[in-house]
Amino acid sequence: MVEIDEAQLASYRQLAGFVQTALNNPKTRRKILEADKALNPDKAIPELDAADPLHEELKALREDMQKDRDERAKREAEEADKKTKADWDHQWSRGQQKLRDLRVSDEAISEIEKLMGDRNIVDHEAGLALFEKMHPTPPPVMNGSSRFGWFDGAEKDAPDTKLLLDQQYDEFLGQAIDKARADFRATGQ
Repeated sequence: MVEIDEAQLASYRQLAGFVQTALNNPKTRRKILEADKALNPDKAIPELDAADPLHEELKALREDMQKDRDERAKREAEEADKKTKADWDHQWSRGQQKLRDLRVSDEAISEIEKLMGDRNIVDHEAGLALFEKMHPTPPPVMNGSSRFGWFDGAEKDAPDTKLLLDQQYDEFLGQAIDKARADFRATGQ
């Protein structure tokens, strides 16, 4: 028997107690065995040696499943992007067709779409409304005639219209006043 100092014996007993406690605890047992295996790689530890291939298989299976999930998520995202782009393209084409149905020229559609891009507008009708507000149509040009086309649909052979068209304004006004008086008296007011 080898003689050792009492302090050394106490230290060995404390270390042996610590290791025994760690081996009895399920949370620390594997770590102690892994440390032993790391220090003595040739030592047979059935608990680790039997579990390692299984753990490796599970790890590989988990990695394959994660890779499959990632690839599926990527494909779904790409398909969603394609569908969204197709929906936007369809909406854009419909908007262009609406403007064509309103007889807007292709040049004007290009200008409206440029404005839509500048203002982040996606609706062609809203773009058209803004474009028209920014570029109002000028009022019709007056040709200087004092008649303003009031009698365009009137009968040309009617006596009062004939006077007006022949520029006999005094006679026309006299007849119009007499007619208005007669209509007023006939209504009894």
